[in-house]
Amino acid sequence: MNDFKEYSIDIGNQQLYCEYTDELNSLPTIVFDSGYGWTKDNWDIIKNEIAYFSRVFIYDRAGLGKSKYTGDPRHSQRNVENLRRLLKEAEIKPPYILVGHSFGGVNVRLYTATYPEEVAGLVLLDSCHEDQNKLMAPLFSSHTQDEYFSQFTVEGTLSEFEESLEQVRKYNSLGNIPLIVITGENQPHHTSESWAYWMMFQQDLAKLSTNSQHVILEKAGHAVHLDSPKEIIHQIKKMVDTFQQS
Repeated sequence: MNDFKEYSIDIGNQQLYCEYTDELNSLPTIVFDSGYGWTKDNWDIIKNEIAYFSRVFIYDRAGLGKSKYTGDPRHSQRNVENLRRLLKEAEIKPPYILVGHSFGGVNVRLYTATYPEEVAGLVLLDSCHEDQNKLMAPLFSSHTQDEYFSQFTVEGTLSEFEESLEQVRKYNSLGNIPLIVITGENQPHHTSESWAYWMMFQQDLAKLSTNSQHVILEKAGHAVHLDSPKEIIHQIKKMVDTFQQS
């Protein structure tokens, strides 16, 4: 296994904090994008195992962890451009397999749609969907609704989050880019009505590519990589193996 090295890198408008392994002889690099308000440390549970078979890159978005917030917008389009500049400055060359959890799924979808030639594959871990605030959130219990909407103070505002959802909405096809959508089935905060929408959203995400699969993990919650790390590692390795054999 390669050791992780940590860096604070100037991308022009700010410093972003990242860590990555020394380059292996094989591509692609696995690039992780965290859920809303989550630092890069949430990948610690799987990063070392993945580093056995591929180069790994993880980072903190602006205002999270050790990355400072400079006052710039914190919506997905800015996140995509920041990540792309960060990868360039770190000399991490494509192709990438992008892995996005929750809000990170919106970011990596937008990255893939904007720069498809740089992406070898996409893994969405219980990813957000552009219609969730309009169709799903109103069906939560009042308590869960309050908790859901009050979270948008940690990293960007509710308005910026919804702007991100609109930014990705117009990209309803990713062609035949390899795509794995992974959904956690154990999410008791849902009502039966809101859960029906969440599953429909996850199925919609799987339809973004003609080369996709949808994996449902019965015992995992929203944080599928924390609840079922071995299965997530397996799915990522499967995508890496397919790429290297092609």
